[in-house]
Amino acid sequence: LSSDEIDKMKLESPIKLIKEGLKHTQKVYKGVYEFTNLVRTGGELSKEVCNLRDILLNFLSSTSYSKQVIIDYLPTIEVNESLFCTAIDNLIRNGLKYNDSNNKMVAISMVDENTISIQDNGRGLTQEEFEIYSQAYSRKNNQKEAGSGLGLNICLAILKEHGFKVSCEKNETGTNILVRIKNI
Repeated sequence: LSSDEIDKMKLESPIKLIKEGLKHTQKVYKGVYEFTNLVRTGGELSKEVCNLRDILLNFLSSTSYSKQVIIDYLPTIEVNESLFCTAIDNLIRNGLKYNDSNNKMVAISMVDENTISIQDNGRGLTQEEFEIYSQAYSRKNNQKEAGSGLGLNICLAILKEHGFKVSCEKNETGTNILVRIKNI
C-alpha cells in the first residue's frame, strides 16, 4: 500500500501495532529457542556482558505495557540477553496481570549492589505463596486470569541457570520480587 492509501484508510496505527507485535514475538521466540537449547542434553547458557537497563528497555519497547514499567539504574553484567529479558518480562507481566489497581505499575531498581527489585502494586504474594506457585502447573483455585502455571517456574529456572537467587516479599501494596545477582 502507498502512503496515501494508508492515510486514506487510516491504517497507520494498525500497521504499527502489527509491526510491534511481530517484533516482540520474534524476541519471545528467541527466548524460547535459547531455553530449548539450554534444557537439551549438554546445553550451556551462552552469556555476554549487557547493560540490564538497556536490554530490558529494548525488549519492552515493542510491548503494549512498556509505559507501565519504570526502570531505574541497573548494572552491566554477564547474562543471556534473550533469556534474562524473557524471565524479567514474566515477572513484569505477572505484576500487571494479578493486579486490581486502576494504575497498574511495575518498578525495577537496585536494592543494593547485588539485588534487583521488581516491585508491583498488585495483589501481593508472600514467600510461601511464591514457592507454591513456582511449581510447574501450580495455580490458585478459582483464579479468573488465564494461564498454564508454567511461567513462573520457567522464569525461575532461567534465573537459577544464571546463578541468581530469587525471593519474594508481600508489601502493603503489591509484591517485591528480589533477584540476587552473584556475578557483579
